Amino acid sequence: MTSTLTKRLSVSAVLISITAGTIFFTPSWFFFIVVEAFSLLGLNEFLELARKKGVPVNRVMGLLFAAILPFFMVWQAEAALLAAATLCLFIYNFYRPLKEQALLNTAVTIFGIVYVSWFFCHFIKIRELAAGPQWVFFTILIVKGGDAGAYFVGKAIGRVKLLEHISPNKSVEGAVACLITTLLLALLSKAYLGDVPFRDLAILGFLAGIISQLGDLAESLIKRDAGVKDSGHIPGLGGILDVLDSLIFTAPVIYYYRVMVLGV
Repeated sequence: MTSTLTKRLSVSAVLISITAGTIFFTPSWFFFIVVEAFSLLGLNEFLELARKKGVPVNRVMGLLFAAILPFFMVWQAEAALLAAATLCLFIYNFYRPLKEQALLNTAVTIFGIVYVSWFFCHFIKIRELAAGPQWVFFTILIVKGGDAGAYFVGKAIGRVKLLEHISPNKSVEGAVACLITTLLLALLSKAYLGDVPFRDLAILGFLAGIISQLGDLAESLIKRDAGVKDSGHIPGLGGILDVLDSLIFTAPVIYYYRVMVLGV
């Protein structure tokens, strides 16, 4: 337990330092590359989980379109890219020996691009907004802070299982701690998001506290179906997808709330 916690805290400290430096002290193009790299690594793990489940996927085409997707997101044309990816996957599956696997091959590969790459690459969109670095920091802080709250409270006093058939270690107590921690961190973010009303920070904190946990559970469901504990092999943290899971659903919510409710 102590060894696992030490590894988890050590790796987390390194990742936090690198993340903060990347958000605030690097040019947009470097941040773009970092987000894309995480997106591709996460998608590769997802496609590997699908392969372990016995689901046919097109890894090369999936990663290729995922690599191009962030450019189309900057141009507000990701729908065109996803349509092209779907068409190309169907053309690929016209090859006769593949016809029995066409549905799964096309559906799961496209789903992976949307679920991992499109959702996560909303961080690129967030950073391009006014005060973008602060909003990227806000999103990661409240989500990962909530994760930490859930982890420590769940370990200390977690008794009631949340969804044991999906994630045996998650508890109701941990889920409540995640929500409270996320909400408090969102409100404290007034310190660097001074123009944002407390009401909106509270709404964003509440939404993130719920949606981040749904993202975590969604990835746990995929891993459970594939019969694996972790998506990768990062000491103390699992895989890249394990690190990103709670952020994947949250990033689009923060972006669209920021644009549609608070304005650009």
